[in-house]
Formats: sequence, structure tokens, C-alpha cells
Amino acid sequence: MKFLDLLKTKDVRLFSFIMGNSANRPLLQGMSRVSNGFSMSVSNGDDIVGRIIQAASKLTHMAYRDLSVNVSGVKVADITSSHLSTLYRGQQMVVLGYYWGEGEAKVEINGRVGSELKRYEAELSFPEKDLMHPELERLWAFASIDALQERIDYLGEDTDTRQAIVDIAVEYGLVTDYTSMIVMAEEQFAKYGIERNNAKRVEIEQSARAARAQAAPSAGASPQRGANNFSQPRAGASGGGAIHPMLLLVGLILLGLHKKAQRSRRR
Repeated sequence: MKFLDLLKTKDVRLFSFIMGNSANRPLLQGMSRVSNGFSMSVSNGDDIVGRIIQAASKLTHMAYRDLSVNVSGVKVADITSSHLSTLYRGQQMVVLGYYWGEGEAKVEINGRVGSELKRYEAELSFPEKDLMHPELERLWAFASIDALQERIDYLGEDTDTRQAIVDIAVEYGLVTDYTSMIVMAEEQFAKYGIERNNAKRVEIEQSARAARAQAAPSAGASPQRGANNFSQPRAGASGGGAIHPMLLLVGLILLGLHKKAQRSRRR
């Protein structure tokens, strides 16, 4: 906790290089993230020189910091990765959440490079219903559980956080430190009145993958509008250079839900 107290009064960044199986990975990753630094895991099979070059590239280029993501035009909630406020060179930012409504919406990413304000924006279409990517529901659930588990690893376990993990894992069929998968004979599901929710979800995901494979565009097809079509950065009053958009690959993945179909995710 002394480290947290230090962050309240000083601009301290922790950069961690995690080596070996005995390293306290959750602690080092959490401390690096909360200080707006970064961590790198290095294994025996890695190219050590290459990893050093990657780290040097991050440290010798100014970071995109004080980040915020704003969506206007549709209602959004349960956004993940809200703790990510700094991007270093080569890093990606993936945001997942729920949205209500449909139509065009503006997505803005605001931050600073040095003392200069930078803003990226894009107009994205949010469909009323999208059945082509059902896996996104479990990706959101996994990211939410990962954030909750990180909190436990760093601050210690509490009843509410543990129960939130259990609720999300049970609803979306995920294995965690507090939930498990049970292998049973087919007739036992009917005997004990157990619904095959996970089997149904997997079937839907497999069908969607098959549909996407059939609908895959040809090599000469023009790309559709997507989350990577962000505008060139807009600077603040100070002017100056810009981060190249390719260095800021932002995947904005939002799950569409109708209010009438909304289910309770946390109890």
C-alpha cells in the first residue's frame, strides 16, 4: 500500500520485466498498470534482444496518456478497460461493453501526447441486432472477470467481488478460480433438471463462424466502415505533430442488447 500512497503524491511510473515462473506476475502487472507504466513477460524461449528493443521503443517514444473514450448517440454501459489510461508505442486498446438503441454514433478518443491534446473520432453504425458475432458476449464476460480478478490479486479478496465473478462466470459458462465445468452423461442433465445453456451458446457461436466464413469478402472487395476508420488526430491549441493512427489500433467492441432482452449480469 505504500506504493499506492506514493502514487498519490508523485508522478511515478513502474516498468516491469517479468522473468521466470516464480515471479509474482499478478502483483507486478497490477502495480505497473495502476502507475500507468507497462509490464513485459520474458520467457526462456523469447528473443531477449528483440524484447529489449520492444521495451526501448516504448520508452523512447512519448505515450498517449490520460485517455478517455466517449460514445454519443447510443447509450453504453458496463465498459471494460476503464483503468487503461496510457498507451505506449505498439500497444492496443480494446474496449468492450453493452449498448442500447441503434443508428449512427460518434466515438471519440481523447488524450495527450506530451503537453499536446490529441483527439481521434469516428462515426460508427450500431445495428439493432447483430447475430454474426455472438462470441463478443463471452469476450466481454471474460474481460470483466479478468478485471475483477486483478482487483482481488492486488487488493485482496472480498465477498462482493468474488460473487460478481461467480455470477458472470455462471451466466456465460466460463471457468474461473471459483467456478468449474462438470462433465455428465446426457441423461443426467434431464434427471437433475440442468439446462444446456452452454451447449446452446457454443452451437450459436459455431453457426455464426460458419456464416461468417461463407460471407467472407473476396480479396478485391472494398473494406466496410469499422472501428479502425478513425479520423486523423486533432490537436489542441498548441499545434504540433501527431501519433500515426497505426500506432493506435483501437478495437471498440460493443455488444447490442435490447432493453426487453436485458438480463441481470450481476446479482
